[in-house]
Amino acid sequence: MPHVEGSPEQFKAFMKMDVEGPIHMLNMLCYKPDGGRDSYAKYSAHTLPLLEKVGGKMVYSAEPRKSVIGGENWDDIFIVEYPSKAAFLDMVMSEEYQEGVHLRHEALMDSRLVCMQNW
Repeated sequence: MPHVEGSPEQFKAFMKMDVEGPIHMLNMLCYKPDGGRDSYAKYSAHTLPLLEKVGGKMVYSAEPRKSVIGGENWDDIFIVEYPSKAAFLDMVMSEEYQEGVHLRHEALMDSRLVCMQNW
């Protein structure tokens, strides 16, 4: 089943998570075949200044080559660091961010977003 947005239950569970300090968000993306990558580039151009505004940064990106376990294939995988869960929420809940979220929807056929924290 494709996912472009999380469910309300997932977002509520994330909101309740007791997390202190920096978080990393693992992004796994599958673009729509006709223009998805271009739409995501527009979304990224819109979102990057907002990411920097909350103190976040891209820390890793890679071109996935082949799934060795599992059958999912992704077009892009990257990790974004936020100084805190609150910083992530400030960004995604801002009016500025919401103005560009349609570009993400136009771009993606499927995605995953996993919150991670260093041990």
